[in-house]
Amino acid sequence: MRDKMRKSFAILWPLIFIIAFTAASVLLPTSVSSGSDSSSSALTITASTSQPLYLMRQKVQVNGTVILNGMPAANVTVIVQINDPTSQGLAYRTIPIQNPNFAWPVNITNLFLTDVNDNPINTAKAGLDIYVGMTLYNLYSNTYAYFATLTVFDANFVPIVARGASGSLPPGQPVSLAWPITIPNWACSGKAFLVGNVYTGEPKNGGIALSLEKTVYFAISRVQQGQLQYPTLPPPPAQTTPGIYSTQIGLPPVPKVGSYTVYVTGQASPIIVSSTFTFFNVQSSSGYPPQASFAYWPAAPYENMTVNFDASSSTPEGFNDTITRYEWNFGDGTPKLVNQGNPPDPTATHTYLNAGQYVITLNVTNSEGLWCTASKPITIYPQFGPKASFTMSPQTNVLVDQTITFDATSCTPGWSKQLGGYSPISNYNWNFGDGTIINTANPITTYSYTQPANYTVTLTITDSVGRTDATSKIIQVYNVTGHPWDVNGDGKVDITDIFLVAKAYGSLPGFPGWDPRCDVNGDGKVDIVDIFLVAKHYGEVYF
Repeated sequence: MRDKMRKSFAILWPLIFIIAFTAASVLLPTSVSSGSDSSSSALTITASTSQPLYLMRQKVQVNGTVILNGMPAANVTVIVQINDPTSQGLAYRTIPIQNPNFAWPVNITNLFLTDVNDNPINTAKAGLDIYVGMTLYNLYSNTYAYFATLTVFDANFVPIVARGASGSLPPGQPVSLAWPITIPNWACSGKAFLVGNVYTGEPKNGGIALSLEKTVYFAISRVQQGQLQYPTLPPPPAQTTPGIYSTQIGLPPVPKVGSYTVYVTGQASPIIVSSTFTFFNVQSSSGYPPQASFAYWPAAPYENMTVNFDASSSTPEGFNDTITRYEWNFGDGTPKLVNQGNPPDPTATHTYLNAGQYVITLNVTNSEGLWCTASKPITIYPQFGPKASFTMSPQTNVLVDQTITFDATSCTPGWSKQLGGYSPISNYNWNFGDGTIINTANPITTYSYTQPANYTVTLTITDSVGRTDATSKIIQVYNVTGHPWDVNGDGKVDITDIFLVAKAYGSLPGFPGWDPRCDVNGDGKVDIVDIFLVAKHYGEVYF
């Protein structure tokens, strides 16, 4: 019985949406004054903004009420479309009030970002091009016409861009959409997000929601782009007070001047809808000082290391203004750096010669002659020397006369103020604890002990400017003669030893695959004789 009901419901969905379209078109008025509503007998909705006139960077608050059968509506959705003065969609939202758990026919399965090479990212660098996209899935057995939108907001909830596309959604098949966008330099860095929606048509023309909206957070950065490690953040919560909805957007530093239209639709079901609209205006302004902003990297610089500065996130603020001058004071007594031009370069580099804490100050001037400053502290860390580290193979069950490989490639170089860079390691001094000392420029060496005992192996490294570091390990050598066919020295001859010799087969000293342990007979090459010797002793155990 349930299967029959599901099938019947799936067949009825297209009919319901046809009825919804018809009902919505009948209910929409030919002309509506700001703040008024069109309604069915069951649902009414209102819309207003927090003020009629706004300037750049101000927050536009859209509020209203939704009344269903004379009571504050619960479990409904409110669709908001904001158009700029050129009638282009600026932002789209589908706001749930409580839990509108309709049998939505479409699922937004994915929102995504990629770089221009189609690599997934979750961090976009300001000024660079990326792709944003979404995937839709039709849950029912009939094809749906759709209007899908994707709005990109920065960390101040300023809509960077809104993209939309129309098409047909076949049953049981995913459809992916992607659009190229540029993250503007004025975009606020930090936690930003994508908002995806899908409707039967553009909301201002009577389109209603086919799905709840989907949101995905990402990051806008001044210094990097890629796939970084962030905690997973939950979507924005539903609004919980029946009959009341609210949303907001921020205006960018250079918004379009003129009248903006806010289209609002309340949806209690596919056939119970009500629509209205309102307006707000953005006024041209002048006399606003610029906004100074900058980033620097690396985050933890050292003495005599080049530090990069980027002030491209600074904005001129006034309409038609431009930034004409960037003045940098690096706080260490060196002369100020002034970049002027049309346009001036917002980037700079500087090198701090001594460790300590400094304050960087940026002064930005716009074409009106107005200016603004921003300051940040920076810590310059002292130079540091190399760090010694090594491994031994084998580490345990070492036998008399067995070849041991000592590997110091894990040593790390230190930063040199003198060189203004990392100082390479020039010498590896191995003290094997039995009176033998080897100095070499090669980080890998081999050695064997002729007597059983516990030995302390000490490695001392020296870098190109004479700084040293040392580390030690204890190695226990057993009173058992080493067997060269026990290639890995684990006290038994098994498939691992055969694999190692086979892997090095055909190599000579100096070859990339050369492994001296695999030259079982010591003739300077790894060949069939070495494999034969290991196979001959296969299965022997020495401990």
